[in-house]
Amino acid sequence: MSLKKINIDVWLGILFIVGCVYFYKAADEFFDPEAAIWPRGVLVVTAALSAMLLITGIRLTKQGADSGIPEGHVFFGPFVAIIVIAAYAIAMEFTGYFMSTAIFLPLGMFMQGQKSWKVILGVTAGLEIFVYLLFVVGLSLRMP
Repeated sequence: MSLKKINIDVWLGILFIVGCVYFYKAADEFFDPEAAIWPRGVLVVTAALSAMLLITGIRLTKQGADSGIPEGHVFFGPFVAIIVIAAYAIAMEFTGYFMSTAIFLPLGMFMQGQKSWKVILGVTAGLEIFVYLLFVVGLSLRMP
């Protein structure tokens, strides 16, 4: 059987299960063993759902269903989104939460099709003020 004829759900199920096993093992490194209970529970549920996805993909492959892999241009939007999110996370390390959010939130809204600068600036300012009042003033937390 050609690899192109294998349904995408098979590949995703395998990828997610491998990721769950990796992160389950990584939970051994937690300083407090009790802190690993919740993440491990989530990983077990995720692995079970991934196994169901894998089984579905195997059934679809046996039925000869379409591979489920869309054309290449469909991946462009999510790929750009992942790059922007990674850049946001990296920028947050250097500029802090408020500055990086003030840069990337309007950028993300514009990329999603919001053309009104009043809306973009209003949402950005509103979110920044809300987070500042809630976390910094109200809860006395220091934002990264």
